[in-house]
Amino acid sequence: MKVKSHLLLGAVLVACALVLVHWPSLWRPIGSVAATAAAMYVGVALAIHVGGVLAGGGVLIAALRSHGRTHRDDRGAQGATLHSPRFYDWLIAVYCFGREGRMRERMLDVAGVGAGEHVLDVGCGTGTLAVAARRRVGAGGSVHGVDASAEMIARARSKSARGGLPVKFQIAAAQSLPFSDTTFDAVICTLAFHHLPEDARAAALAEMRRVLKAEGRVLIVEFSQRDGAWAAIHPVALLHSRKTWQMLDEAVALLKRAGFARVDTGPIGFGLLGYALARRD
Repeated sequence: MKVKSHLLLGAVLVACALVLVHWPSLWRPIGSVAATAAAMYVGVALAIHVGGVLAGGGVLIAALRSHGRTHRDDRGAQGATLHSPRFYDWLIAVYCFGREGRMRERMLDVAGVGAGEHVLDVGCGTGTLAVAARRRVGAGGSVHGVDASAEMIARARSKSARGGLPVKFQIAAAQSLPFSDTTFDAVICTLAFHHLPEDARAAALAEMRRVLKAEGRVLIVEFSQRDGAWAAIHPVALLHSRKTWQMLDEAVALLKRAGFARVDTGPIGFGLLGYALARRD
């Protein structure tokens, strides 16, 4: 908000300077001074803000790379697991510019989650989306969340308890879901698909399809924008390989191969994220 206010004030000063410059000759000296002052103000403001963003981005990248080396070295059958839930929540807040709640509601809108439904969040992380889904489904519905990380599940359970919204969280791998066939109306997997090993992704989608009811939906949210200036400088983008930016395309292909006849795609509207929404016939 401070950045916007400074830039707006700078723009107003520039506009005033331009008016004065084109005023009668009596005002030209004043206009010249005002234009110079406005230009200096805008220049200094931009330099400060751009410098701050670049410095902050550099610190973020360095911290995340260090975090990755320390906490993401346990790739195996389950895939990469994260062990710093507080850091993860902070990262998501940075990515969404503090609008995580709105982003989660947008995901639930796309998935069509409504009252009385039974929902599964695969790769639930710290449980923010699952708790939001529980609020939507109400007393007549239920929400389960699974994640391979014990630390993430512990924080998710804590969030659920604090919010007074009962969500059943448990440690489990996406490719081996501990649920009976045709249990859920909707299965959601957000920013977790790229953590799975390549040879396990098809199995994970097959499991999601297995636990879905007829006409049930599966929502995959992943990075989808690979080009442009924003993708080139975004701190989170820089932490992921180019292959990750093709993850949504891969998910769409695998969804069709898994037997989902209808697959819709589109932007989430936050950052560089897109979605694939598929229905089980």
